[in-house]
Amino acid sequence: MDKEQKLRALLFYTCVISFFIIVPSALLYSFGYKLDFKKFRFTKTGLIFIKTVPEGAKVFLEGRQLVGSTPLSAEGLTPGSYRVLLESEGYYPWKRAVSVWSGETTYLDTIVLFPKKPFVDKVNNVDVANFWVFPHDQDSGYFISDDKKSLYKINLASKDHEMTLVAESSELVPAIHDFSFSPDKRKILFFNDTRLDIVFCGTERIMYQDIANNNFYILADGRIWSAFWYSDGEHVVVVTDKTISIYELSSQGRNNTISILKLRDSRSKASYDLDGDILYFTDLQKGTDDRWHRGLYRLDLRKRSPFSFIKNIQDNRT
Repeated sequence: MDKEQKLRALLFYTCVISFFIIVPSALLYSFGYKLDFKKFRFTKTGLIFIKTVPEGAKVFLEGRQLVGSTPLSAEGLTPGSYRVLLESEGYYPWKRAVSVWSGETTYLDTIVLFPKKPFVDKVNNVDVANFWVFPHDQDSGYFISDDKKSLYKINLASKDHEMTLVAESSELVPAIHDFSFSPDKRKILFFNDTRLDIVFCGTERIMYQDIANNNFYILADGRIWSAFWYSDGEHVVVVTDKTISIYELSSQGRNNTISILKLRDSRSKASYDLDGDILYFTDLQKGTDDRWHRGLYRLDLRKRSPFSFIKNIQDNRT
């Protein structure tokens, strides 16, 4: 065999061997397999899907920048752990070690990049002592002036942040503990240790002409721990260190006041479910060990007979 024949034979066998190596490799790659050099075997690959807010972040995988910006997918990754770094001009970087599994997608789609220089907008021109923003009215804010004499409503949605005076001077109480809106969003409730104030907003004043000066306050019998709106917006449920009481607003809390329950716990904790008019509260009861224990109770204020739910509570507490 001459040299030319040997060369042709070598090329032929080289092509055959290459065919049996390259073609299967190409087919495996097309089906999502890749040679894992650490284990020296073909392994089904996985991918990482990355989405950020805001979009357009650079992605670095194991220190190497990928082509494109978020949202993007890093594909053909053999199983293992990868260092991911995200960078965007003007934002703090984000980094994490991310695991990739065979044949699966790892989702990084809840990433928020925060600005290094956030936008801060002053919304008032009066010194603030305290403020409230409510989920049902996020376009408005309410704050008490630093001199504790005025309550303002401010439009957070407008550029000029227009302010409206809601109550002032003697209508406010010092050291306000809590502040809340009625379900109809037309009345405000706030209180300190012993006094609970009701302020009527806007056209609601017209509906209460029988109330002197519209706004009024109630002096509770004991220290007020909690106060909640009843679902009709016409009654207030008050928890003190002595009792649980319900006040009727149309009588300024002077008439038709009901002391639902006397409390043994002078520091009762309470929470109110407005949808079901259910009050959850703590109270003390004496156990079989002759010691006082704090229990959690449920008071259903929507039952037809007030005597039935009072009796149920008393029966459960004995």
